Amino acid sequence: MVALDALAPAFGLTLGNNRQPGRVTLSRNDAVMVLTADDEILSVDGRPIEFIGRAIGLVHDQDVELRRRSSLVVIGDIRVPQVIARVQRSGADTRLRLTISPATEHTVERNADQLIVTFMADSLDPVLEGLPLDVLITRVERDLDSPRLIVDLDAAVGAYTAETQPGLVGSNELVINLQPRPTPLARTTPPPIPTATIETETDTSPDLPAVAELTPPRQIRAIAIDPGHGGEDTGSKGPEGNLEKDVTLSVARRLQSAIENQLGLDVVLTRTDDTAVSLDARAAIANNNRADLFISLHANASARATAAGAEVFYLSLAEYGEETSEAVGVGGQSVPVAGGGTRVLDVVPWDIAQLRFVDESARLAQTVTQELAGRVPMSPRGLQQAPFRVLVGANMPAVLVEMGFLSNPEQETQLTSPGFQRAIASGLLRSIIRFRDELASTPRPLTESGADTPENGTSRPLQ
Repeated sequence: MVALDALAPAFGLTLGNNRQPGRVTLSRNDAVMVLTADDEILSVDGRPIEFIGRAIGLVHDQDVELRRRSSLVVIGDIRVPQVIARVQRSGADTRLRLTISPATEHTVERNADQLIVTFMADSLDPVLEGLPLDVLITRVERDLDSPRLIVDLDAAVGAYTAETQPGLVGSNELVINLQPRPTPLARTTPPPIPTATIETETDTSPDLPAVAELTPPRQIRAIAIDPGHGGEDTGSKGPEGNLEKDVTLSVARRLQSAIENQLGLDVVLTRTDDTAVSLDARAAIANNNRADLFISLHANASARATAAGAEVFYLSLAEYGEETSEAVGVGGQSVPVAGGGTRVLDVVPWDIAQLRFVDESARLAQTVTQELAGRVPMSPRGLQQAPFRVLVGANMPAVLVEMGFLSNPEQETQLTSPGFQRAIASGLLRSIIRFRDELASTPRPLTESGADTPENGTSRPLQ
C-alpha cells in the first residue's frame, strides 16, 4: 500500500482539489485519471491494485513497470533483469539455476570461496527469498553497489562449470554446477588370500575386450590455445581497421581465463603478445607443453562483404597419399636420460603427427560446431576439412575456428565486442567440457607400440 500523497510527486502527478467521496482525480500534463472506489485499479478492502503498473503507465511519457515479487518499480528505458535463483542437488553435485528475464549477458568468475555473477545491466531484480541453501552453497546475495550476485561457497567445493541455455519467452538460464573435492581414499590392508584353490569365471563374450587390453580413459589436463597471426602478420583487416591478430588474442585470453577459473586446467597460449610465431612453432609449443587439445583461433575474410558466420575446421590429410597411413608407426628411438640409462620414445614424423588424431579431431570439431551454433551466427558451411599447416604437427586432437568474417562490417562490430567474444569463449569452453566427459567415459585399447605405457615415454612428432 502506497499513499497517493507520497506517490504523486515521484511521478509528477497532481491531485485534484475537488475530492468527492469514492472519487479522486489525478493529472499529468494533459492526461487525467479518475479513480473510483469500485474500479479494480484502486485498493478496496485491502485488495491489491494495479495502479502503479497500469494506470500511471498510461499517462507517463516513459515505461513504468511494477515488479510485485520484489516490490520494485522500474521507470524508463533501463535494463533491470529479474533473476530467480533455485538450488538443486544432483548426486554429490549442487546446481544453482538462475532464470534471467529478459535474457541478459553475464559473466561468472571465481574469487577464492566465492562465485561472482556479473550482469550487463543497470541494476538487478533478484528473487532470493526462501532459497534452500546446500552444503556446497552457504549464501547467495545481491551486491548492492553493482549488478552482481555473490555466491558464497563451502571450502569443500572443487571444480565448477557454468552453462547458459535459452529460456522461455525471451529469458535465458544460467546453470552453475558445483562439484565437491575428491575425498582421499583410506589405505587399507587387504585380507590374506586363502590357500585353497579358487575357481573363477571368465566372461568370454566376443563383444567385450579383455581387461588387460584396456588402458584408463585419457584425461584432459592441458589445453593449447593458438591466437592466429601476430607481429607483422596482421591477418585479415576489417572495414573499420580492426585486425585479426588483435581479435584472436583477445578471445584467446578470455578463453584462457574461463578454462583456468572454471575447469582448473593448465592453459598454454602459443603467443601472449603481438609477436610473430611460425605455423610449425605453434604446434611445437603445444607438443612441448604436453597439451591434450589444440584450438587455433582466426577471423575470416572474403571479397564478398556479405559473407558471415563462424566455421570450424579439422585437418584433411587426403593430399598426403596412402603412404601416410603406413608411416604412422615408425618405431621407437632410444634416448639417454638423466642419471644414466636410456628411454624409448615413439617416433612420429612431423608431417603426419595429426594423422593419428584425425578421428578425434573430427569429433571435437563437431562438438565445437554444435556449441557455437547456439551462441553465434554460423556459416552455411559450419563444419569443414582443410589442409591447414598449423594443425599438421599437432600431436593431439586439434581444430581451427574461424570465428566470423572480419570483412563483413556487421561482423567486424560483433567480433570486436566483449559480448560476442564472451559468447565464443563460452561455446569453446562448453565444447571442451563435452569432449572431456566423452573421453572420460570411453576406455582405450592398448596400441601395438605400447606408446601409452610409462616405460615407453611419450610420443613426440619429429620436425
